[in-house]
Amino acid sequence: METRRLEYFVAICKAGSVTRAAARLGLSQAALSQQLAILEAEFKIRLLDRTRTGVQPTAAGEAMLREAQIILRQVALARTAVTAESGQLSGTVSVGFTAGTAAHFGVALMQAVRELHPQIRLVLLEGMTGELTERVINGQLDIATLLRNEARAGVRSVPMYREELYLMSPSSFGLAPSVRLADLGALRILLPSSRQTLRALFDAVFRQAEITPNVVAEIDSVSMMHSAVIAGLGATIHPLSSWQEELHAGVARASRIDDFSLGLNFWLSRSAPPSTAAADAVHDLLEKIVEEKKPPSA
Repeated sequence: METRRLEYFVAICKAGSVTRAAARLGLSQAALSQQLAILEAEFKIRLLDRTRTGVQPTAAGEAMLREAQIILRQVALARTAVTAESGQLSGTVSVGFTAGTAAHFGVALMQAVRELHPQIRLVLLEGMTGELTERVINGQLDIATLLRNEARAGVRSVPMYREELYLMSPSSFGLAPSVRLADLGALRILLPSSRQTLRALFDAVFRQAEITPNVVAEIDSVSMMHSAVIAGLGATIHPLSSWQEELHAGVARASRIDDFSLGLNFWLSRSAPPSTAAADAVHDLLEKIVEEKKPPSA
């Protein structure tokens, strides 16, 4: 079995579509489908179910995906160990950022890696904490900024900083610089779904204050949440750091919630060992960048 077929299989699972995976890999759809067929023939079992919107792993495919990721990680470790003998760090390191942390640290990390370790290839992802957590646990991400002290499955986390939360609303709402929780009852509120860490924190505060907010939509997309607020569909609760562009452009407004004592603790997490020397170097760089560039309000 060739490791490249495992790489292709993982790419298809991540993309959820043979067509999308082929485009990302620079292959034709027919060539990628042929490689998948060879892999399924090798194991004499169907690994993917075809749906109207793409593909999804079968039970056997889920098992294959887990093992393939472990094998590919071990191959990457071997390559790094060999390359390290030359004194030049190389390899691919995947880093996930929550909203706000990407804007603060993503570009700075790319610049530092290019300057100090030009042979390291970064793969950067911005997403919600729930998604990033699962990817770190499954080994799909080497490093991630999270909103929880994750310790499952050997994940290692260190605290970064704490940031206060604000009511972020469209400028058209005309809200005052400070509001109270009770004021939220008259507003259309946009929140992440119950799968996300933020929502659990918000619900606990609302229950304690005996408030039922008018939640008009649950959004688990960072970009869609921003777009919905700017479009005037509702207000949400976020740290200031993730809304700097909108605030400077005057399309959104931040209001302090006087009786809302909740803040967010940001953590820097990394997947379970073993890790590559390249991942270790990127983690150390990101720690330094966070210390230098963390939000002024932290």
